[in-house]
Amino acid sequence: MGAMKCLITFLSLSLIAGSANAEFKSSGVPELKKKLDPILTSKPMMGTKMSVLVEMVSGSRKLYSVTPNLTLHPASNTKLVTTAAALSLLGPTYRWRTDLAADKFENGVAQTLYLIGRGDPRFVSESLWKLIDDARFSGLKRVSGDLVIDDSWFTSQRMAPGFNDKDQDSSYRAAAGAMSLNFNSVSVKIKPGHKVGEPPIVTFRPDSGHIILESSAKTTKRGRERLKLSARAEGDRTAVKLSGTIPMNHRGLTTRRRIDNPALYAGHAARLFLKRAGITVGGKVIIGKAPKKRRLLSRLRSRTLAEIIRDVNKLSNNFMAEHLVLTLGVEKAGVGDWKRGTRVVSDYLKRTFKIDGFRYKNGSGLFGTTAFSAQQLVTILRGMAALHPPMPEYTSSLAVNGKDGTLRRRMKGMNHSLVRAKTGTLDGVVCLSGYFHFADGQLGLFSILINDIKGRPWPIWRIQDRVLEVLTQFRPKEAAGRSQGKSSAHPLPQKSSSKLKAK
Repeated sequence: MGAMKCLITFLSLSLIAGSANAEFKSSGVPELKKKLDPILTSKPMMGTKMSVLVEMVSGSRKLYSVTPNLTLHPASNTKLVTTAAALSLLGPTYRWRTDLAADKFENGVAQTLYLIGRGDPRFVSESLWKLIDDARFSGLKRVSGDLVIDDSWFTSQRMAPGFNDKDQDSSYRAAAGAMSLNFNSVSVKIKPGHKVGEPPIVTFRPDSGHIILESSAKTTKRGRERLKLSARAEGDRTAVKLSGTIPMNHRGLTTRRRIDNPALYAGHAARLFLKRAGITVGGKVIIGKAPKKRRLLSRLRSRTLAEIIRDVNKLSNNFMAEHLVLTLGVEKAGVGDWKRGTRVVSDYLKRTFKIDGFRYKNGSGLFGTTAFSAQQLVTILRGMAALHPPMPEYTSSLAVNGKDGTLRRRMKGMNHSLVRAKTGTLDGVVCLSGYFHFADGQLGLFSILINDIKGRPWPIWRIQDRVLEVLTQFRPKEAAGRSQGKSSAHPLPQKSSSKLKAK
């Protein structure tokens, strides 16, 4: 009876495996099929959906594919689309600006001071201090009235489509705003209290009074740290709730949480920094709109777009990606919201790359119903590599295997700079798309989109890395020569890939 049960179980598993393998159908060069098919049908891939495509830049030669036209959620591979559109439509030297201005200004006193944001995605505390210091240099000594925060460059819509699909307070799910600070997140440092039984010492950065602390946590004599931290909207401010325990000998920890009102968060920080600069504000911090007739006291221009997209792609910064979409909405459609911004990007993709049938719902790929196929992403990658004049800023914004960004710990076994790619990971989704070099120096394009993953993502990361190991060891010219019964002395036409090599 036991043997029969084992036999039934074995047959059941075999049927399951057989049915999953039956759905897998690849095409391409026999040498690659022989090596890649077993990798992509290994155990961690059972039950998943995939869209895979590998091509050569030279001659658009297809080398390997698995359902390349199947649209799947690309996760943060969406940022490849967003940054391509931003670079092409705004230009690599595009900059954002942030102003400090006054309506009336006499003898160093501003009646009303206006902090005017224009969507700078990398406006941080150091940026704010520089803006205020420049205003002090211009003669600002005191503000008799209110500090008004003008964030009207974007609409009042704060959360990108899909961001509310999950109730999270993580900093990577931050709200957007034309006047934003520190990626609209607050740094929270927690250390043990001075005595057992005392609450932990909590410090916010910047500590402007905008954040409300609700703490029931205690310091213990020994044991493990068991703290729970959460953030939620509390009126126009953000409340941070801390509970649990932390031992006396703990060295402390620092984490980040999203905030809920970007404009007031930046405004309260500005008031704090003005005070530190010796400039008092007599009135309140409020949200409003600056008059057209005003006196400019200081202006800070952001880093160039070419520099900004390095953070978007290498570090996979969701907040910055969404600001690119909103900026495209303002600059190209007259309104800074996701409806206009995503339409601008979608129209650009259809017009420039002749692709259709995709869904582009937000700029970062975080949650939502965005969907692309491997064929569509490879088409975009090819188009960006073939632009005239060229845009090396695009390829250089991608993470380098084993070296930096989200690929710094992956593919360490191969030479650095062989792969430049964008990662993408969500629950049940692991994607990787970009450029790579074959063993004979030719440039390749790839997209590996995998959905419906059961379990943790790291086995799929390893599978993707193994695929790239195979690809970077492949020699297309030799394979073409063998398939044609010729010597590899007759090379395929190839395009220089020097712009992708590490400096």
